[in-house]
Amino acid sequence: MKFFLFLILFPLSVFAQTANTYIQSGNTRVNAKNYKGAVQDFTQAIQLNDKNSEAYFYRANAYGNLKDDKAAIDDYTSTINLKPNFATAYYYKANAESNIGDYRNAIDDFNKAIALEPQNAKMYHYRGNAKSNMEDYTGAIADFTMALKLTANDAELYELRGLAKNNKGDFAGAVDDYNAAIKLNPQKSELYRYRAGSKVSINDSRGAIADYSTVLALNPQNAEAYFYRANTKGNLGDFKGAIDDYQKAAAINPNLKNLFLYLANAQNNLGNSKDALDHFNKAVAQNPLNADAYLYRALAKGNLKDYTGAIDDMNRSITLDPKKPEAYQRRSAFKLDLHDNQGAKFDADTAIALNPKNQRAYITRSRAKMQLEDTAGVITDLTLAVNINTKSEEAYLARGDAYRNMGYRKAAINDYTTAIALNPNYTYAYLNRGIEKNKLNDAAGAVKDFEKLIELSPQRQDIYMRLGKVANFFKYTSKGIQLFTAAIALNPANSDFYLFRGEAKAATGDHTGAMADYDAGLVKAPKNIPLLLKRGLGHAFFEDNSAALADFSTAIKIDSTSDTSAMVYQNRGHIQAKLKNYKAAMADLDKAVSIYSNDETFLFRGDVKLILKDYTGAADDFHNAIYINANNSKAYAHSSIAKNHLGDEAGASDDFANALKIGTHGAAIYTDLASLKISLNDAAGALNDCATAINLDAKNSEAYLQRGLAKITLNEISGACADFNKATELGAQNAAVIATRYCK
Repeated sequence: MKFFLFLILFPLSVFAQTANTYIQSGNTRVNAKNYKGAVQDFTQAIQLNDKNSEAYFYRANAYGNLKDDKAAIDDYTSTINLKPNFATAYYYKANAESNIGDYRNAIDDFNKAIALEPQNAKMYHYRGNAKSNMEDYTGAIADFTMALKLTANDAELYELRGLAKNNKGDFAGAVDDYNAAIKLNPQKSELYRYRAGSKVSINDSRGAIADYSTVLALNPQNAEAYFYRANTKGNLGDFKGAIDDYQKAAAINPNLKNLFLYLANAQNNLGNSKDALDHFNKAVAQNPLNADAYLYRALAKGNLKDYTGAIDDMNRSITLDPKKPEAYQRRSAFKLDLHDNQGAKFDADTAIALNPKNQRAYITRSRAKMQLEDTAGVITDLTLAVNINTKSEEAYLARGDAYRNMGYRKAAINDYTTAIALNPNYTYAYLNRGIEKNKLNDAAGAVKDFEKLIELSPQRQDIYMRLGKVANFFKYTSKGIQLFTAAIALNPANSDFYLFRGEAKAATGDHTGAMADYDAGLVKAPKNIPLLLKRGLGHAFFEDNSAALADFSTAIKIDSTSDTSAMVYQNRGHIQAKLKNYKAAMADLDKAVSIYSNDETFLFRGDVKLILKDYTGAADDFHNAIYINANNSKAYAHSSIAKNHLGDEAGASDDFANALKIGTHGAAIYTDLASLKISLNDAAGALNDCATAINLDAKNSEAYLQRGLAKITLNEISGACADFNKATELGAQNAAVIATRYCK
């Protein structure tokens, strides 16, 4: 018996129809966002017909919606194997590969897709994204540019190309692209934030701040915009504005990375180290493994003079990040504050070993070497610091300070000058250069530097004090009155400011105004010896010798031993001589010489010796005055009188010739001699000298004044008053006061 096997053959169309049914069902589920159900349907279709490219393609799409990119890639690969010219499959596969970070394969698939559809803008768009993620910014820019050619006015493409340009370092080009994107989509706040970042990179910080402000206008709750705007304000030195923005960011999102760290830094830079320390503590609590948080907290502690605490924090920072040169350099500086000079040098050595270009480490090491008396090493290190960055004003300032400490003032001034050339607003350099110039008796240069410093820092009272203490500062500035009026406005209780303004007024011929300032200063500080000295000299100028004597005597009661007291004794002795108290005058002048003598001390004592007819002693004193100051024309002139009395006519002639040669104004020499001759009771000689002075300079008010005083000794009151009036007319303030005593 035979059995027959009957094979029932179904047409292929029956299977295809069944697979298509599952595909249709799957797509329906996709539209309903039932992606798992869709995958099941597409899988059924594949099981019925594993050559159906559509089933693999749609299942790949469903896997993509389920974020199962690896499964999607497998299905797109199957699709491509079945349909090798399907550009969309390459394109979608490339996107799935990008999603899992496989950018290299993604770019290969984008290349294949573009080869099949070279006019598809999206393919260039997403290949550009993949290239950006591979840091191939040049390739990305080219793709975004091609996409823009195919799809003009696409804000997203301008945005992406702007990001690529920014990452490549073409910040200006990035700004241009962001401008275009903003024009197309002005309500997208992120565009302004990106543009702000690029503007910061081209030093347009104010433009960046404006963009961050626009972001905040569009979204007032954008904590990051406040944060970045704060960073930008900090870069501009607007630490107060930065602090305000950091605090607003913290109110919205206190968990922003580094927020409290940057807030604390801004507070520290503003000088508010106490509040900064609180926020550094929060930064440390927020991230106890952040080495920078400990480093910057150490700086705040250092500002608060807690050097031990600062070193503890630096130790923690170094433990967390042992390769950070700045931490060693900063710890070195704190060790110097604690006089651990060897430890400071060791840390600076370590910082330099980690980074041989760390300029500050060389500067800090030089300070340690200075304390260790390695002076050669100091200059070597600072010269290395300068060579690392020849545009660093800090390095030149540090080397200038080292030269100063070693006594090389001219070298110090040269370095300060270079620092100022690099930074014309460098206050420290002006201050230190002014101090050193003053020590070298370059009063004009010192005054100029202190004036510039006041211009830069008009609230610094210490600079006004330094200016006023430059010897005869009023000779080198026309702004003395103006500057010390400003100083008095800053601190009306500072008696020295009245002293300095009085000196400036006296230099302009306003002796009355000067006396008013000396009086005002003494109300503030009755024991201010320089004020008593100046007011005494003012009284003497007005020939009120009794009042002058009183001021000098008051000053000596307060201080009779310091170098300053020598000036008081000297001038009291001069007034005693005018009052014909010659014994007292000699006692005061001898005392001045014993404490601290200058050329004027010997000049005054020589004059008294002339009066007492001690011509040899007088000649000796005038010689000492000339030895101290070879340009003292009065000493030469007075010496000529002493030598005449000693019978040394040739010496007298030579001395008088030197007086006329040195003196800037011949009339002044004769006027001074007239004053001396009045003291010597030689009224006739005084009149002759005054006549010569007037002949040389008809507008010399002092010559008329001295001639009037000479006539008083001869009881020629009418002629004296006429001379006093002429002196007053020519501008001598004291002449008018003297006239009131004799002319009724």
